[in-house]
Amino acid sequence: MAKDDLLPHLYELLQNAISSPIIERIFAFVVDIFVAVALTVVPVIGVGLAGLYFFVKDILPFNGKTSFGKAVYHIRVVNIQDNAPLTKQMMFKAVVRNIFILIPLLNIVDLYYLLSTGKRLVDIWIETDVVSFDEAL
Repeated sequence: MAKDDLLPHLYELLQNAISSPIIERIFAFVVDIFVAVALTVVPVIGVGLAGLYFFVKDILPFNGKTSFGKAVYHIRVVNIQDNAPLTKQMMFKAVVRNIFILIPLLNIVDLYYLLSTGKRLVDIWIETDVVSFDEAL
């Protein structure tokens, strides 16, 4: 695919995605923060577990390949090429999505972009989306 064809192709993929409501995404993030904080009570390794959870929460194999917060609100991160949940092979995308939150200036720009367009800037860059799903986990 030529470089000039990439942006229209990406735009078309984003238009076909059924993104989840922003409020569900925010509440799911709050639940995930509570889970990470709860993990810190585990002696000695709690902080490490919380950090690990935070970075790979979107590919948890025992939770339907979604974080606990997203599972509560029936949303998940998907790869926009095939609308499939992220897998271990896509761990880079999951980690990049979550590291982005730790960079203050980019986080502010990303939050503004989410509130104004309904999509995170990082999701567009790494070709992911957060979508609603109906089936039980």
